[in-house]
This record gives sequence, structure tokens and C-alpha cells, in this order.
Amino acid sequence: MTSPYKRRKPSLIRNFWLYRYVIAIAFVLGVLLWFVVSNNARVEVSFPFGMGSLSSSTGIIILLSAMAGSLLTMLAMGVLYALRRLKAGVESAEFEKDSVTFDDELPPSDYASKAPEGFDQSSWSDRS
Repeated sequence: MTSPYKRRKPSLIRNFWLYRYVIAIAFVLGVLLWFVVSNNARVEVSFPFGMGSLSSSTGIIILLSAMAGSLLTMLAMGVLYALRRLKAGVESAEFEKDSVTFDDELPPSDYASKAPEGFDQSSWSDRS
């Protein structure tokens, strides 16, 4: 007996959708490889304070400097977010210290157990 379910035909578009991240990463890596190969002039970078020098191609140096800039940006944003969260924590602590509690206006915790069940005899009901 054959299966009652029809098998879908393989679709190139569906396969592209399933592997879209892999395809996007392959595209970005291909562009980076083309960038490095097309910028193949030799350069020498000297670091300050006599820390050393680096001799490589222009493309590699540009990619390394972009990566260093990205890492520094992530570090700076992390510090800014931490300071912002710390400042917000101090402000919320001051707010909680100055706030007034309204425990007197709240019903007691066992209010529901003491309340009568059902409806009371209302003037609009037909029952007597």
C-alpha cells in the first residue's frame, strides 16, 4: 500500500530559503576574499612606542584595522550600557526610598475568605 501523503517536489527556492544564512555567509566571505586579493600592495605598519611592525598586504591591514575598530566599539558600548544600567539602578533605589507604601488602603490578605458567597438580595432581583 502506498502512502496517502504526496511527497513534495524538491524546490530550488525552498532550498535557498532553508540555507539563506549559509549563502549569506558565503557571499560575505567571497566579497572579503575578493577585497583582500584585489588590494595586494605590500605595506609595512609600525606600531607606536616601538612595539613592533607588521608587513602585509593592504587588504589584510584594512580588514584588521576594521576588526580592531569594531572590538573597541563593542567595548565602549558595553561600558556605556553598564554605566547607564548603574545610573538607572541608583535612580530606582532613590525612588523606592522616597516612595510611600499604601498598605493601609489595601484590603486584608484574608479578605476573599471572609467575603460572603453569591449575590446579596438586590433590589432589582425578582426573588424574595
